[in-house]
Amino acid sequence: MNANVKSGRFRRYFYRTGISLLAMYAMIVVALALLEPRLVYPGAYITTVPLDSAMATEPIEYTTSDGNQLKGRLLRRAECSNYLLFMHGNLSKAQRLDELAQRLSSAFDATVLLAEYRGYEDDITPTETGLIQDCEAARDYLCESFGIRNSDIILYGRSLGGGCAVALAANGGAKALILERTYDELVGIASRQYPWVPVRLIMQNRFDSMEKINGYPGPIIVIHGTADELIPIECGRRLFQAAESDQKKLIEVTGLGHNDRLPAEYLREVVETVALFNSHPQ
Repeated sequence: MNANVKSGRFRRYFYRTGISLLAMYAMIVVALALLEPRLVYPGAYITTVPLDSAMATEPIEYTTSDGNQLKGRLLRRAECSNYLLFMHGNLSKAQRLDELAQRLSSAFDATVLLAEYRGYEDDITPTETGLIQDCEAARDYLCESFGIRNSDIILYGRSLGGGCAVALAANGGAKALILERTYDELVGIASRQYPWVPVRLIMQNRFDSMEKINGYPGPIIVIHGTADELIPIECGRRLFQAAESDQKKLIEVTGLGHNDRLPAEYLREVVETVALFNSHPQ
């Protein structure tokens, strides 16, 4: 067998192997694109057992602009000085955050509404646009039920909920915007987790808070832990730096991981900062 024949066979082998690998890569990318809702919103696909114990919060219902009926949780506080809308993280559910609602209500002297998202208590597929509509409906419920305005509500978003909170603040305002352990852009987090996938080309649920945050000029508080491995603290720093508000504060918590409980002294600092900003409006 001469050298030319051998060379031709090797070229064909490498060509076929390359084609096969490219086909496999394309299949994986397509599969990830199809699975995006499960990858972005895994909490929506986890079945939880309803709670039987007595709860401080009460179930409430509100209808979204696209006609979906959602169930949130409300903790009323008599003669309160604040109203707070909390938008939870990915693996949480409103019905599981009773203790947090009590903690926030006490700290802020607030009536607290725990917003719920589509897909987390029903069979609707969650999307970025859908989640924002869900949180807007929760905000509307507060306004209509208590005769207040959007600008009277403290928007508090944790992790996934931070993107919803930024979107609401940019479209309607707020008394204050609190962002805890959240991202600058969700597509950036996904890009770091899947560096071998063209995430920025195929991802639909982008949650670009960097682009939206300057639509809201009011008080902003960003809280992030130095030990957060899921959403690195650099994301919180970039989001804080992107905000052009004259009233903003970055609170870095040494050793705090993504799912750790926020220490009481830092929650007090958040409350005091909100009060200070609102006592000196710009």
